[in-house]
Formats: sequence, structure tokens, C-alpha cells
Amino acid sequence: MKVILTGVTGNLGHEIAIDLINRGFSIIPIIQPGTISGLSRYFNEIIYSDLINSDSIQFSGTADCIIHCAGIVHFKNAGNSNEKMILKIIDLARKLKIPIYSISTAFVYRPPNKNNNFNNVYEKDKWRSEQVLISSGVPHGILRPSILVGNSKTGKIQNFSGYYMVAQAFLGAMKNSIANEGAKLRFPKLYGKTNMITVDQAAQSIGDIVGTDRLEHLFLTNPNPPTFDWLLRKTLEFFGVDKQIEYVNCSFEEFGKLKLTKTEEKLYEYGEYFNPYWSTEYDFPKSICDNNLIDSDYLARTLKYYSDHRNFNNE
Repeated sequence: MKVILTGVTGNLGHEIAIDLINRGFSIIPIIQPGTISGLSRYFNEIIYSDLINSDSIQFSGTADCIIHCAGIVHFKNAGNSNEKMILKIIDLARKLKIPIYSISTAFVYRPPNKNNNFNNVYEKDKWRSEQVLISSGVPHGILRPSILVGNSKTGKIQNFSGYYMVAQAFLGAMKNSIANEGAKLRFPKLYGKTNMITVDQAAQSIGDIVGTDRLEHLFLTNPNPPTFDWLLRKTLEFFGVDKQIEYVNCSFEEFGKLKLTKTEEKLYEYGEYFNPYWSTEYDFPKSICDNNLIDSDYLARTLKYYSDHRNFNNE
């Protein structure tokens, strides 16, 4: 089977490529000009295209399907970048007369009886992208993963984002609070769930879907996600700084109204972007993923990989 794949230099796209290569699939990646993939030796063909600009994708070969994994994940400045990309992918699919598997995000889901406003422009852009694809008439499947974290076996991930950015924000804030303010860092005690899945679990599920031609709308989420309180405690324990935080019994919003130190205020402002994700108060529809792989041993693996590849002292 020959698959055109976007986003191969990203976290999930990289893992999808590995999974499909192991299945014996032939991968044709669409890569932005000037970009190099660590998997290039496995590709017989490469399509170079900037999916954001207005130029059409130049490809005269054949393929069986497109997996569109590329995306602009920016809570403030996503604009309509993801919508622009799906339009170009739709044009290519029509030309080749093949289906699209589009990787969206679970957070486009709006639960019943909840506020239906999007948390940020990224979610709205991804939702619009889905609507464009649905109305295009092109055969398609839409796959919606939640927060992606490192490989379940190795902890490895291509780019540190999401959970890793939150971990770094806390470590930096705690260090600054002790050094400059002489006090523990305060933060609210949050019990909401943090829905995370490992990149290889998501990639394997996507490989199974593509391999069986399932053109459906499916969620790739954690069926039993950990609470944010547990996740934060375990993360800080790994770095040996769990005694340098003081938990306050209040909501995130109530915490913002307290008299905060400069460090706490800065962390709170940063956290406003991530709060909808690190402490989700609702459950997604049924997932095609069966198991929760986020346990203490896994966190130790992925945080070790993170600490080995990031210099906390210089950030």
C-alpha cells in the first residue's frame, strides 16, 4: 500500500511513518522545502510543498490514500492555517481519486450541556477544517487524538510540546519562587482529568484503521486518563522538587483572584492557555484505544528522555 503522509517531521507523523514502514507500506511524505526528516532513507519519493501557501501540490505519481497529519498547533495565532492545508490536501485527493485520513484533535468535541465556545483559535480552526473536509465530497476518515506524549516503550518524542511545556513552566516557576521570593510556589489542587495518549499508541491505532480502510470519524483518547493532581505530583517527584510546592484548595479561576507573587501570577497567566487541557472536566465519546498507558513507570521513562535532551538550567 502506498500512502502520502503529511507531518512526518512532527510527533505523531513521525510515529505513524515508523508504524506504516514496519507494516510494509510505502510512504511518500509531503515535506516543506528545506526540511529534513530523520526517516528520509526510507522514502523512495518525497513531495516538497509548503502546505500553507497558495501553490498546488505538485505530484504526478500514484497513491492509495493520504494521511494528513500536519498541523499548526498555536492557541493564539493559528488563524486559518489548518483550514488552508486541508483545502490543498483535498485538491490533491481529488486529482488522484483517493481518500483522506485527516488527523484532527479530540478537543473539537463539545460535550452536551456544556459551554460550546471553543477554548482558542486553534480548536476553531481544526473544527472548520473538519467541516471543509466533510462538505468536500472526498471519501474520508477523521481521527481525533487527545494530548500526545512520548513513546510508551522509550519515552522518546520528536518535539517537546504540550505536557512537556507545562512541566517546564512549573520547574522554572518553582526555581524562581525559591530563589527570588524565598517561598514555596502555590498552585490550586486540581482533580480534573488530563487526557493523554502515547504517540505510538495513537500511531498503531491509525495504522490499523488505514490498513482496514475504515473511513470513519473516530476518537483516539485515553479511556482512563490520570488526574492532573496525580500527574503534577508524579512529575515534580521525578525532578525531586515536590516539597517546593504548596497546594491551595480552590479552583484555577479562584486562584487567579488571590494575592499572587509575580512568579505565581506569571505561571497563572501561562496556565490559562493550558487549563482546558490539563484539567478536563468531561469525558470524550468512546475511544478506539483500549488501555491507559500513562502510569508511574511510563512517566519516569518519558521524563528521563526529556531531562536528557533539555537543559533546564538554561531555560
